[in-house]
Amino acid sequence: MRVLLAGGGTAGHINPALAIAGFIKQKKPDTEFLFVGNKGGMEETLVPQAGYNMKFIVISGFNRKLSPKGLVDNVKTVKRTITSSIDAKKIIKEFKPDICIGTGGYVSGPVIRAAAKLGVKTVIHEQNAYPGITNKMLAKEVDKVMLAVPDAKKHFDKKADFAVTGNPVRSKILTANREEARAKLGVDERPVVQAVSYTHLRAHET
Repeated sequence: MRVLLAGGGTAGHINPALAIAGFIKQKKPDTEFLFVGNKGGMEETLVPQAGYNMKFIVISGFNRKLSPKGLVDNVKTVKRTITSSIDAKKIIKEFKPDICIGTGGYVSGPVIRAAAKLGVKTVIHEQNAYPGITNKMLAKEVDKVMLAVPDAKKHFDKKADFAVTGNPVRSKILTANREEARAKLGVDERPVVQAVSYTHLRAHET
């Protein structure tokens, strides 16, 4: 089986893709993987570190500021939207995946859209309660929309095919030794409290 994964920009999009790949690899060790990321994104470092092959396209979002620089940026974005779609289609035709999985970020847009147009099975995963722009746009075109939480469903097109799966976590995190992890992070036995802001929970790619 061949699996193509597309996602990037932040670790919040990359780590779920790595977790999904790891799970599939456990179940089907002979699976071939290819990640597609945005040139210059965090995925350029994180994915090869995890031992996966990777190819790149160049894509960016629109600048919403009304300024000369914003206008120039948006002209570049229009051009990149066209070239990234061409590059994505070429990558898919060469790799011939059985399924394409998108985990969000601008890069997943042209890749998953191209895969759907080429007749390849497509799935996207949304990690947040409030979905990102790219996943909201792709929901109508893919075969399955995986959600971390049921509440996210109300923000998508009602015709999409949903499955609530939770957020994928890499197996080494689940099997990590508690004492070794605390020692490595320099954390003692006192309780650790994590604070998450409301704006963070609603964060999505811009």
